[in-house]
Amino acid sequence: MTLYNEFLAWLPALFILAFTILFYIGFRIVSIRIIRFILDKLPFAADESIAAAVYRPGRMAIAVFGGYTALANSPWERLAQTAFLSNSMSSLLVIAFYWILYNFSSTTNVLFSHFFTKAGRKLDPAISGLFSSFFHALIIFFALATVLSTWGFNISGFIAGLSIGGLAVSLAAKDSLANIFACLVILMDQPFHVGDWIICNNIEGIVESISFRSTNVRTFTQALVYIPNSLIISTPIQNFTNRDMRRLEMTLGVTYDATREQLQALVEKITAYLKSDPDILDEGITVAFSNMGASSLDISIVCYCRHTSYTKYMKSKEKINLELLKLLEETGTSAAYPSTSVYIEKTGV
Repeated sequence: MTLYNEFLAWLPALFILAFTILFYIGFRIVSIRIIRFILDKLPFAADESIAAAVYRPGRMAIAVFGGYTALANSPWERLAQTAFLSNSMSSLLVIAFYWILYNFSSTTNVLFSHFFTKAGRKLDPAISGLFSSFFHALIIFFALATVLSTWGFNISGFIAGLSIGGLAVSLAAKDSLANIFACLVILMDQPFHVGDWIICNNIEGIVESISFRSTNVRTFTQALVYIPNSLIISTPIQNFTNRDMRRLEMTLGVTYDATREQLQALVEKITAYLKSDPDILDEGITVAFSNMGASSLDISIVCYCRHTSYTKYMKSKEKINLELLKLLEETGTSAAYPSTSVYIEKTGV
């Protein structure tokens, strides 16, 4: 009879333990289905990365809570009431909660991408990785502070100690922190992205990467230049990739034997051609006989090419130069080249 009474005393704990084991085993299937149902109701496209973020910490929370509840409903309930076990259970549940937040703040999670898109920010790999690292550090800090508070420690002294330590580190690493702050400004303001063609601090090239300390620019001579971020935010930046057009400016020199009528006809033909060229914008076309040079009659040509790509721009420029040679032939004029005429005057001896 005593054995039967002892079995009845353990029965609630065994029932809770069996239910915990079954739920622990089936948690992956249940969590994916439940979360999939929730994802279908969300106003944005989501995937199983949310379920993956919850799966491991969720199973840990189930095991800890189920085991503690079973112990609390067993004849050993006094053991569950000890400060060590209750604090351990609370700490593990806190860790599971922050573990889920940690997973949600990873760049691979769809929620992380959604919040950036919602804020109107382009999810650049550099800025997403930076914010992910920041959130990870913040979550670990709060998790540690909460666990210490659960065990009865005074976290105000802990926070004060971190503040003093942070001040000392900031004073010792002032230049590094200035570069990190500049990196944040660059990533938030986004004056350029990886792959853009820029001129900054007298360095021209393609941006290869943006790190905490510096921005790496590959020059057209294939040298890799590391520009400290603190210098970048304090100097003008020219971003050629962001242009929607390119200015094309040239001077056509015609020989001095050209007549007024020929020059006028040449100017009119060049203007008409540029207006008909699909690569050239209609606005901003200027063709004018601008100068009588030392060895040529100069016609200034200014227009804007639709193509911002260097290769396409040069092809458009080549096409215009070939057309200019054709128009010179049509008008009976020729291009001038630098020359000097020497006149010898004969005088009587």
